[in-house]
Amino acid sequence: MNGYSDYLFLLTPPENIRHEVARYKKASVKYIGDFGSMNSPAHITINQLERQKPYMIDAAFERMESTLQAMPPVLLHMDGFKHFEHLHSKNTIYAYIRSTPATENWFALLRKNLNVKKAVVPHITVVRNVPEADFTKLWPNFKHKKLLEPFWISELKILQRESFGTTHGKWKTYKTIPFKNIAGFAGKTEWKDAQEAKADIAARKQVKLF
Repeated sequence: MNGYSDYLFLLTPPENIRHEVARYKKASVKYIGDFGSMNSPAHITINQLERQKPYMIDAAFERMESTLQAMPPVLLHMDGFKHFEHLHSKNTIYAYIRSTPATENWFALLRKNLNVKKAVVPHITVVRNVPEADFTKLWPNFKHKKLLEPFWISELKILQRESFGTTHGKWKTYKTIPFKNIAGFAGKTEWKDAQEAKADIAARKQVKLF
């Protein structure tokens, strides 16, 4: 890949979480029709870099990869829905990631290891940047939903695309970095609660979301 590249740093939840978020996306289409993020797989965005020289990024990851691998996996909880307000009366509905001291410390360490200066609000986008009229139709269906889904994050995924040219916009996997510090499981004290919640999720048979 020549010239400049863009990079997207994200955390990918397991299949059951991706499936659940996809169900809410499909249910939303029935209310407002197609929207920009309807086919985007569930993920948590950490950072995006634009117009970078690939050889510089390669060198940077050679320096930081071992530090990232020394991080522990983290237990997160998807806990209901919230929304962001944007300019021009646009709104984004997202699955809220419960904030705890353990998760805040883990994300702070990840930001430090990636040299990310800006704050990160971990969330999983469901409906992105839709007009106020569409948001007004959808939000009552999300507002009081009690969705509690625990899940582990055990790797960081980095995607790459050309900044310019014929392949611009086509993301490809650049690197996947596992969090290998099993002894330091972030959130391990909540493991029993997580297992009980997973059993409850498996027992549920939801047919219609809203």
